[in-house]
Amino acid sequence: MPWYMNPAKTCKVLNRIANRYQCIPLHDLKSVMDRATQLIWSKQESYHQNRR
Repeated sequence: MPWYMNPAKTCKVLNRIANRYQCIPLHDLKSVMDRATQLIWSKQESYHQNRR
């Protein structure tokens, strides 16, 4: 199973991304995190579609 299907690993990745952008304004951090979450969701959906 890929890392993005494991909630604990996904959480670690999102925390690392957030920690990397500590000095940016909150709305910019929100945009970065929204994009990262969107990419993870698309990877998960693609994984499920390919498994069918």
